[in-house]
Amino acid sequence: MKGKQKLKTSMLLIALLVLSLIFVSVSSFERIKDMNGSKAEDIDGSEVELVAEQEPSVPAAPITENDGPYWYLLTVDKEEQKTLFQYIDNCNASDQEKKAMKQSMADIWSRYPDNITEEDNQTLELVDTKVGEYLNDTYGKT
Repeated sequence: MKGKQKLKTSMLLIALLVLSLIFVSVSSFERIKDMNGSKAEDIDGSEVELVAEQEPSVPAAPITENDGPYWYLLTVDKEEQKTLFQYIDNCNASDQEKKAMKQSMADIWSRYPDNITEEDNQTLELVDTKVGEYLNDTYGKT
């Protein structure tokens, strides 16, 4: 009788494992499908439009640190914009701050490189600090 009970328990655990794998696979597929769109979902479910990459009419000079302290946040493609938005979603800030940072970044990207202001540098510094803290907490050595 104990052999039948162990067999039933084992079969139940295997069935739960298979169902879990199916659920995780479907969830991952949905997330990947969402990441392939041209919009990023905001905290409250609304969407923030990612800025399309613009082809320069004249070849640009290589970007260096001399172009500003946050040049690496400005010169990103769509995939990097999505990744930055995911980092912002995961950083230690209120939902309002996260939403404001994402909207500000989309606005800055739409105006780059011609119309970057000192206020934009303050926003870039905040995003850099918050995302840096998140990445350090998540991936830094302890």
